[in-house]
Amino acid sequence: MGLLKLIIVPSLVAIAAYFAYTTLVPQQKADFPRDGWFGTGAKRPDDTKITPFKVAVPDAVLEDLKKRLASSRISHEVLEDANSFEYGFNVNYLKQVIDHWQNKFDWRKQEAILNTWPQFTTEIEGVKVHYYHAKPDAKKYKKVVPLLLVHGWPGNVFEFYKFLPMLLDPVAHKVASNADIAFEVIAPSIPGYGFSEAPKKTGFSQLAAARVFKKLMERVGHKKYYLQGGDWGSIITSQLARMYPESVYGLHLNMASATPNTLKGLFYTVVGSIIPHHLFKHKHHHSYSTLKLFTEVLLPESGYMHIQATKPDTVGTGLNDSPLGLAAYILEKFSTWTNGEYRKLPDGGLTKKFTLDELLTVVTIYWTQGNIVSSQRFYKECFADPHNFPMTNQYITVPTAHAQFPHELFDTQPAEMLATGCNLTSQVVMPDGGHFAAFEQPTHLAKHVFSFVAGLERKKHK
Repeated sequence: MGLLKLIIVPSLVAIAAYFAYTTLVPQQKADFPRDGWFGTGAKRPDDTKITPFKVAVPDAVLEDLKKRLASSRISHEVLEDANSFEYGFNVNYLKQVIDHWQNKFDWRKQEAILNTWPQFTTEIEGVKVHYYHAKPDAKKYKKVVPLLLVHGWPGNVFEFYKFLPMLLDPVAHKVASNADIAFEVIAPSIPGYGFSEAPKKTGFSQLAAARVFKKLMERVGHKKYYLQGGDWGSIITSQLARMYPESVYGLHLNMASATPNTLKGLFYTVVGSIIPHHLFKHKHHHSYSTLKLFTEVLLPESGYMHIQATKPDTVGTGLNDSPLGLAAYILEKFSTWTNGEYRKLPDGGLTKKFTLDELLTVVTIYWTQGNIVSSQRFYKECFADPHNFPMTNQYITVPTAHAQFPHELFDTQPAEMLATGCNLTSQVVMPDGGHFAAFEQPTHLAKHVFSFVAGLERKKHK
């Protein structure tokens, strides 16, 4: 712990000094590029036609996957006194996962689920963007409002397969007290993920994704809409709200943070870590600590981020060649990020909240589309884009709601802190759940989304 203090204390002092500087010295309003090109070759006009899409993985790809699983090599054993996920994915349980994937998992069944809702592709800034575009029964609801729904890493649009039906038909799923509203859902695959094409050029950051998704919403006929996201989805939708507030009715997040770049934000960050029970209203935040966030979350759980933000192609090459490695790498996150305590379990608690079929569907999408490398590059682009972090410091003016799930490792800030960075109208601490909220706790998430939107819709018509 002494070494940690030598690293962490100076780091916190440096961070505090930086934020004090950015607070006291006037900063220019951040700007961002209004266009980009991530296709092959020189820029040309986009092909703007919208093409229907169905997931249809060739049999040969699935047969190759089974052959690779059958010839997987495991040459290490679990340490005798560490039969858990604390050293990473437990190899004993990994053998069970691989057996299920090879002998019991039915991709065609999962593929049928993926094809439940209408989906399309269209070219934007040179990249083919895949998206779901699902509409509710207009006769059943007085008002249908558009919602842009964005996923994160290491997930993909399959995360929404339980959540999306609730947005389309809240009455049938009993998630809305106001039965007048339903959503028209546009849920894209981030370029480089899922069924979207990977960018062919550098620079496709979260700002670029936000801009591309704004163009997508305009192409499908919406100039103004609601936003919802977690993980990268929360970053992309937040940046979209900063860049194009005139296009956004409201922003709903299930992962949120505010940069302490105001005196008030700095005060909450420092003093709130010392006497949180005196500053923060909700009891969930009475143990808040910036130091704890560094020592218990960022240091032990951010190694993947450093790798992917620096040399994503190196580790990605191995993952793209080995389904065994890919499963271990991705599913370890579904263990720890769902609940940090699951690290202590031999099976990582993976099937406490998910089924193996659900988890392996996420992994199989990465495998069959061969896009783990391009998904990891999104981290490097995040830190490489000179406009990204300055834009993150901008206050979000549109109404913002936050559903905070208690086991979400990267989402711990109290409402008082978040309100320094956005127009926070609601923060609810959920009774259970972690990072993959739409996948794990779709009912709780949907109820809060409908409550937030119903309130804003009532205000619009007063």
